[in-house]
Amino acid sequence: MKNIANIINFARACEPRSEDDSFLLPTLREELELCKRFSFRSTVLLQYDALVTPAYPDLLHSGYDVEIGLWLEIVQPLAEAAGLVWQGRYPWDWDIRVNFLSAYTVEERVAMIDAAFDTFKRIFGSYPKVAGCWSIDSFSLDYIEHTYGLSAFCVCKDQYGTDGITVWGGPYTGGYYTSKKNAVVPAREKQNQIGIPMFRMLGPDPVDQYDLGLGSPEQDQKVCSLEPVYEFGGGDPDWVDWFFKENYNDKSLSLAYAQFGQENSFDWVNISKGLPMQFEKLKEKADSGEIILQTLGETGEEFKRRFALTPPNSTCADSDSDNTGRKTAWYYSRYYRVNIMFDKNRAWIRDLQLYSDDYAEPHLYQRNTDTRCGTFALPVMDGFRFSKGSVRAGIYLDSPDSASFESSVSGDDTLCAVWGDVTFIAAESSFSVQCALPGFCLRFVTADVDTVPYREVKGLSLEMTFRDFTLAAFDYSLRLSAGRFEQTENGIAVFPDETGAITFDFGIKNGDAV
Repeated sequence: MKNIANIINFARACEPRSEDDSFLLPTLREELELCKRFSFRSTVLLQYDALVTPAYPDLLHSGYDVEIGLWLEIVQPLAEAAGLVWQGRYPWDWDIRVNFLSAYTVEERVAMIDAAFDTFKRIFGSYPKVAGCWSIDSFSLDYIEHTYGLSAFCVCKDQYGTDGITVWGGPYTGGYYTSKKNAVVPAREKQNQIGIPMFRMLGPDPVDQYDLGLGSPEQDQKVCSLEPVYEFGGGDPDWVDWFFKENYNDKSLSLAYAQFGQENSFDWVNISKGLPMQFEKLKEKADSGEIILQTLGETGEEFKRRFALTPPNSTCADSDSDNTGRKTAWYYSRYYRVNIMFDKNRAWIRDLQLYSDDYAEPHLYQRNTDTRCGTFALPVMDGFRFSKGSVRAGIYLDSPDSASFESSVSGDDTLCAVWGDVTFIAAESSFSVQCALPGFCLRFVTADVDTVPYREVKGLSLEMTFRDFTLAAFDYSLRLSAGRFEQTENGIAVFPDETGAITFDFGIKNGDAV
């Protein structure tokens, strides 16, 4: 099911950050009219305040080809419908302590989910089949699946700190089945997964988005995405052309995916600068058959028909939007994700995150009382969060520079990248680096920051402890099936076996080392 695009617009009826929020309904109307002009079927997700404002359902019933679902941020009328006393400053308050389901007890989450779904059914005649939110906890998602069922759910792309929300370490784009304990990461085993396909929103730049704000992990990450309101990104025709070329370049193993559209809070005055331009390009690709345009629900149902477990996937960019020669290759499966970066004749492992069914998100059952929320995978290397100042974190290769870097995919589960004498091979449950040159090794480079998890080298394993924003500790390990770890005076190094191979083994069953 390669080369899929969804148009997802979501709507609020209250915008306290603006003195006059009367633009909200006309913005949604303009988005719908634009879809109608291009004959695009779209998905609209209604926040509860919009759901219970009759003008919004009336608009959606007035001749538009649209799939309707829920946007599950919490607002005053939803809290009160569930019998709760609203604690926000405004009817919709972006403060993390009231805005997301994770800010509430599990009993309160259930009450608000039930109120939202029941109200939707009363208005539209049936329960919604799709929903979304910037952040969702696994308890809530699991309850929704078993009580109401969904075809699909959409969630924010990877981001660190933007608007107080951190969602970090999951599949960089596309779809997956989340763990019952952690909504960011895929479940390894079927019995531990939630059966609602999760899709990453906003179309992140595969080269630049990850590093924006590099060197200052205390600061919020900046944004470079397909969102049409951003001048550097989705509002730039040249960037959009580049995104189409690299995101849909036949180097995705299971699904090349992007979400088009924008929340109505941005105002049509701003959205109209980029979205019609994007739709012109999307129309050309859809008419030629290069991209299949679906609703979110259609994509979710096809994903469920094709995949019983999270499939391996990849995103490879053979250029960057600035034409400076940078390239990158992302790979993600139900066991791990890895990113290889190429810049200025050097290649290195920029990111490596492990997935474990045993690792629980911090607010799975406990309510969040902090002004930020964070859901993470288990980092081995985090080129953003482990960097600071002049130190750019990564797993670097002791190998001569080379101007050649090429990536390719094969079968349904393998990514290969070749940099000079070095070959990277990512498969579903293992990642190998091969080089026969004398003295070759991998070196872990990090800044002196407290987010680095390394504890000790122990035989063929690197033992680690990760602490999230709540400082809860989780122990895990990275195991080698080829090569050896060494703790050197300059840090951790990995040396190949006699064949020149280093292989990280992620196929460890629950209860073993992870």
